[in-house]
Amino acid sequence: MANDTITPVMSPPAGQTSNFVNPDYIGAKFVAVNCVFLPLAVIALGVRTWTRLFVVRSFRVDDYLMIFAAILSCVLTGVTLDMLNYGLGKHMWDVSLARFSPMFSLLNLIAAIIYCAATGFTKVSVLVFYLRIFPSRNFHIAVWSIVFIAAGYSFASILANIFSCNPIAKSWDSSITTGSCMNRPVFYFANAGLGIFTDFATVAVPIPWLRRLQMPIRQKIAVGGILAMGCFVGIVSCIRLGSLYTLLTSSDLTWTTTDALMWCVIELNLGIFGGCVTAIRPFVRKYFPRLLGLSSAGGYYSSQSRSRKHGHPLGSIPHSDRVNFSNQDNQYTTTLTTLRGAPDNGSEEHILGSQPNGHTKDADGATGIIRTVEFDVENSSTAAA
Repeated sequence: MANDTITPVMSPPAGQTSNFVNPDYIGAKFVAVNCVFLPLAVIALGVRTWTRLFVVRSFRVDDYLMIFAAILSCVLTGVTLDMLNYGLGKHMWDVSLARFSPMFSLLNLIAAIIYCAATGFTKVSVLVFYLRIFPSRNFHIAVWSIVFIAAGYSFASILANIFSCNPIAKSWDSSITTGSCMNRPVFYFANAGLGIFTDFATVAVPIPWLRRLQMPIRQKIAVGGILAMGCFVGIVSCIRLGSLYTLLTSSDLTWTTTDALMWCVIELNLGIFGGCVTAIRPFVRKYFPRLLGLSSAGGYYSSQSRSRKHGHPLGSIPHSDRVNFSNQDNQYTTTLTTLRGAPDNGSEEHILGSQPNGHTKDADGATGIIRTVEFDVENSSTAAA
């Protein structure tokens, strides 16, 4: 319904009139997307944080970076949902100029800055995590190169958004008629292209080294799943690029920005979720071991192989029980104990020392897995005879 006392942001197309009472609105799907994907990322981060602090007991730089990314994602959701109050999801001719400027333009600028920072933290977190898995020097050089590119263009994008107009306030205040601004949709388009490059580079760089890793097939499948999630994020980035092209060619900013921001939210939160998938396996191994085919919550099979010979933990053989090797032929058994439920810090096995009583247990009292090695000792004098 038109209202002569309200000035729309732009004049309606031929054959249409401004409607400030019951306009066309696509903001509901934007709210739904935020309600689905943000909780998904937050839950994944919660599992990751709990696992690092209480299961693995190893909190690293990549964990902090992912927390920063998730915090920024929450802020991005708050800012973009607030934009719905200032015209997002409506046609420009159905939005009053008083509400569009300065608030819609200012919040749109803030959202762009937050998105660039959050995606930068997410990608760098995943890449830093790779450094713990692959020890190869050449791999580290490749990863640091991508880190430099991802962090560099993210920081440059933040600066470009802040200083996109001269004077800076012209970015959100339409009453400023002097000065100039860069073509923001073109900048978003170029920024998205670099984002897609780093998305697929992050997925591609570990593949040659992954093939060389000596790890169980289940773990390779798990790592492959993480890489597949990275590919999916790259595909979402390509879809977002299409929405930016629409934004580039349309003057109906409040309407077309809705889809662009929606795909930004999906891409960012899926990136956080994919980066946190690495914590799922130790978490499930501890609390839901049957999902991995394990028989106990310790993370490894709890069954032990016991020797009927002289069985002792390696390095803890009492002097009184040692076999006299000089008088007889003997078959002797040693055992090597590995910890069940050890921290998942890049190696699935940790060799334990034994307790004074000859038993091997971890801090929680969990018995280790005993590996038995048998060897024959032959008296040299007997062999000579």
